[in-house]
Amino acid sequence: MFESTPVLLTPELAEAIRRAEIAGIRCAIETARRLRPNIGAESLEVSGGLAAFIGPDSPLSEAFGVGTLAPVTADEIAALTEFYESRASTPRVFVSPLADPTLGTGLAAAGYAPTEYENVLASDTFEAYARHDDRVCEASDAHAWARASAGGFLDGGAVTPDDEFLALMLASSEGVIAVEAVVDGAIVATAAMDARDGCAALFAASTLPAFRGKGLHLALIADRVARARGAGARFMRATARPGSSSERNFHRCGFTTLYTRSLWERKR
Repeated sequence: MFESTPVLLTPELAEAIRRAEIAGIRCAIETARRLRPNIGAESLEVSGGLAAFIGPDSPLSEAFGVGTLAPVTADEIAALTEFYESRASTPRVFVSPLADPTLGTGLAAAGYAPTEYENVLASDTFEAYARHDDRVCEASDAHAWARASAGGFLDGGAVTPDDEFLALMLASSEGVIAVEAVVDGAIVATAAMDARDGCAALFAASTLPAFRGKGLHLALIADRVARARGAGARFMRATARPGSSSERNFHRCGFTTLYTRSLWERKR
C-alpha cells in the first residue's frame, strides 16, 4: 500500500491556507449579494482576518483568520462584536493555535467562550488517491444539488428555503465545482471544491442518512482529489470534526491533520 509523507505545518503553508480560505469567503459573500440582495451580506477586515456576515442565522456568519498576522486589540474585538450584534447575529470567531495569544485573551475578556472544535487537514499527495467513481459526477442542476446537500446536513429532515439558499450559494460561487453521487437516478450525496492560487479546498460534503456507510463520502474525496490534480493544485485542504468518520476518510486519502481550531461565541 502506498504511504504518503505527512504534510508539515510551516508558516508558508499556514499563510497559503489563510489567504485561500479568505478568498473563498469573499466569493461566497459576493454570491450571497447576487442571489439575495436584501440579505445584507457584508464583511469586515480585522487583524489579518475577515469577519463575514451572510445573514443573522447563517453558519457562515463567522470570522476567519483573525490575529494570524498581528496582535489583536480590545478595540478590534469590540468592532468585530459590534459588526455582528448590530446585524442581530451571534458573534462567532475561529481561533487558530497559530493566532496571537491576544486573540484568545481578548475574546475571553469580552465574554466569548469556545463552543466547537474542528481540525484543519492538508495533503500534497494526488496520484495515489485520485480516482473517479461511476456514481460520482459534476452537478448539472445547482438547485437539485442544493436541496440534496441541505437534506444530508439536516439528516434527512425538512429543508427550508434558507437551508437550500446556503447550499445554493456555495455551489454558485465563482470557482466552485459541485459534485454529487447518484444512485438509481437520485442525488444521495454531495460535496464541493475550489482551487485558488494552487490551494484546493474540499468542503460541504453531506450524505442522506439511508446511504451512509456505503463509501460515498470516501468516493467524493477521491473524486475531488482527481479534480484538484487536474486543476493544477499544489496542495489540498479540508476541515473535519476531531475523531469523526469524515476525518478518518480524509486520512485514508493521504491527508494529515495540521491543527485544531476552536469556534468562540459571545452570548448575549
